[in-house]
Order: sequence, then C-alpha cells, then structure tokens
Amino acid sequence: MINRLKTYYNSSYRRQILDKLQNKYISEYRGIVLDIGGRDRGKFKKPKNKVEKWIFADIEQKHNPDIVQDVADMQNIETESIDIVNAIEVFEHVEKINQGISECYRILKKEGKLIMSVPFLYPIHADPYDFQRWTITKWENELTKSGFKIEITEIMGRFFTVRTGMNKTLIQSLPFGIRHFGYLLFPFFRLLNKLDNTNWIKNHPKLGNYHGGYFIIAKK
Repeated sequence: MINRLKTYYNSSYRRQILDKLQNKYISEYRGIVLDIGGRDRGKFKKPKNKVEKWIFADIEQKHNPDIVQDVADMQNIETESIDIVNAIEVFEHVEKINQGISECYRILKKEGKLIMSVPFLYPIHADPYDFQRWTITKWENELTKSGFKIEITEIMGRFFTVRTGMNKTLIQSLPFGIRHFGYLLFPFFRLLNKLDNTNWIKNHPKLGNYHGGYFIIAKK
C-alpha cells in the first residue's frame, strides 16, 4: 500500500488528472469496448466487469494484447461493431493520425463513442514513437471532419500544472539525497495546481493558454 501511494505521489500531474477524469466519466463505458494501447497505468480501475466485452489492442505483441493492430489499420475489426473506443494517451504515437481517427469512426456503432486523451505541453515519450502534439482547436476540427460530434472536452492542467510538472521532473532528476529536499516542495506544488481551476487562470489571456493535454469524448 505504501509503495502504491509513493508511486502515485511521484506520478505526473497529468496522470493524476487523467485518473480523476476517467472516474468522472466511468459511466460512459458500456457494451463492447475496444481499449487501444490499454496497458494499465495510474490508479483508474477499468470497469471491465461492467461491460459486455473488453478488448485490449496494442501495436506490440510483447504487451500480450487480445489483438495486435495499428489504430490506423483495423481491417480485422468489423464496421460498426464497437460501442466504445478507448484511446487513452494513444494518438501522439500514431503516425497516420487522420487515418486512425477515420478507423475509429468506421468501427463504432451508431451512437458509439470515442473516449480519448492526448498530451500537449508534455515531454516526448516514444512508445515506440512519439509523432505530434495538436491543439484543442485542431482536435475538434479533425474529429468533426471525420463525422464525430464533440460531447466533452476537458483541458488537463493549465499554467501551474505545466510549470510545477516541469519542476517536479527536475527535482526527481537530481542526485540521490539532494532530490529528497526538493520533495518537501511537492505539497506546495499541489496547492499551486489548484489555481488552474480558478476563473483567473481559465480566463487569463496568457496564462490560460498553457495546456497540459486534453480529454475528449466524441460521439458518432
């Protein structure tokens, strides 16, 4: 239990926000769920026993998925056969991103939904590659062009979350012993992050434009 709390405490602020958002919208998961790149991370407990079927897909066999596939080429998935496509922290790793969006739209049933999250101001992390960062405007435009209707968009951290996330990474990268003094700042960072939820930051013409990432639910 202590190790789990320690791991979560040291996890990125975006991951902690993502866990909360997935719990907030957990009722969206239903029917047949295709979980693309769905390796278990963070504290969110996927409701696998609450849906008809949960299919884990990944581009690499080493992760032991139910299906090995690229989201941009899902020919082995029948058209309009999936209720929910879960693509959490996936699309930054997809080279043919528009093709991936179109494939998600194709395999979803009518009224089916795409639940997704992507980083914006966040370090490059290859898995196995990292190709791009899109703004929320770009995401909304491209999803709409593919036929999706945007139901929910959540900005995952603004100025303070981005800034304290960088500071946290710096502290964790310091030599053993020195970094432990920096850990004393972590509670202060968490307090600063709360400012991102205030209207002052959300409506600020400059500070409000720092985005850590996006959580989106789009309906077919």
